[in-house]
Amino acid sequence: MTDDERNHEALFRHAILGDLLSRNPRRGQLRLALKQLAQQTYQDHHGRSRRVAHKTLEEWYYKYRNGGFEALKPRPRKDRNSSRVLAEDLQQLILDMKREDPGRSAHLILRELELAGRIATGQVSRSSVQRLLHRHGLSVPRMEWDHAARYRWEASMCGELWQADALHGPALMNPATGRKQRVIVFGLIDDRSRLIPYLESGFGETEQRFLAVLYQAMARRGIVRKLLLDNHASFSGYDLRLLCARLGIHLVHSRPGDAPSKGKIERLWRTLRAQLIERLDLERVTTIDEFNLRLWTWVEMEYHHQPHSSLSGRTPLEVWESEADQIRWVEDHSQLKQNFYGEATRLVLNDSTVQWRGVLYEVPPYLRRQRVRLRYALLDPTRVSVLDGGTEIPLRPVQPVDNAHRSRATAPTIAADSDATKTGLNAAELILARAAGIDPQGGGDES
Repeated sequence: MTDDERNHEALFRHAILGDLLSRNPRRGQLRLALKQLAQQTYQDHHGRSRRVAHKTLEEWYYKYRNGGFEALKPRPRKDRNSSRVLAEDLQQLILDMKREDPGRSAHLILRELELAGRIATGQVSRSSVQRLLHRHGLSVPRMEWDHAARYRWEASMCGELWQADALHGPALMNPATGRKQRVIVFGLIDDRSRLIPYLESGFGETEQRFLAVLYQAMARRGIVRKLLLDNHASFSGYDLRLLCARLGIHLVHSRPGDAPSKGKIERLWRTLRAQLIERLDLERVTTIDEFNLRLWTWVEMEYHHQPHSSLSGRTPLEVWESEADQIRWVEDHSQLKQNFYGEATRLVLNDSTVQWRGVLYEVPPYLRRQRVRLRYALLDPTRVSVLDGGTEIPLRPVQPVDNAHRSRATAPTIAADSDATKTGLNAAELILARAAGIDPQGGGDES
């Protein structure tokens, strides 16, 4: 299991425990909550359905309490990438059975093998078959046909849950491309107070842009406890999940196509369109900065001070300020920014380069052909460095034209010291002496 896979497994465990990690339940309450979690089926990042025993959940819970996110990572196995129970011919048979009938489940494959006498009952677990099928791209997520009930709900306090989404705005001139492009507005809304922690428009619907908006929101309005998001790539990336695990934020993703589950931010977008976007004079608003200026003027001067029907006539700002003591305010902004870094393992090529997100970076030559740990800033894609022991070495993109004129000189060979004591030992002469039967100690013929 690689470092990235161990991170994915730790994120899976963190997601199951959910908001238990942000609360301090009593022992009886903890046992009941863990038993309820143990009755559910979960899907990990491989697409496999998994159930977790109550005792295992309890072990994960106390590991996190004592050691944080790092303690949730599994220890690497010595026999990784190999099956201890499935012989080569049996593996091939299982793959052929799945290709013959894609509807065969792992349970049915095992049962058929038992009936055919190829394996004994209980000899092979279903998870072993599932892992084999997944490694060969023959496993698909289980389909759900039932529809969940829907209720009117809200968070119990400010800062407990933020809903996030992206809105497509007007087409403005993009200086980077020299042509008009549709503006994407990333925004968050506090579920309890309907206050907007932060929103910002820009070009491109990417995870990096959302992370920048999330950072500004937490720097201004504290660290949220839960995030409710849809399943777009900008809300489900590895960097976001790792960041939220570090900060103790529980990620919740709505079902695909279930926009009503994020009704509060959908209603916010409707209000924003009606009161601002559809009223813009695009002859005066021509740049992204001019659009953002009008967005924040509307938020701070208009929206936050409007009485809200679902808040019993109070304004979002009034509700937020009345519960300010329950918010996880940021005490050290530099420490918050330190969490907005990611790490990944990559192999350095023989030409002293490593590729990261489509860009080749130059690495010190002594790290060639080695696996190194890269550290990258989530808020600035150009800031990439390599970790060498306790040293962080900034990297820069490769400049092939400049490298054509760089010196290839190696380190000078260390010359022998002329004043050193002569030992009289020489491999070539010793081999010749042994072949001739001469005692290397100078005692004449060995025979």
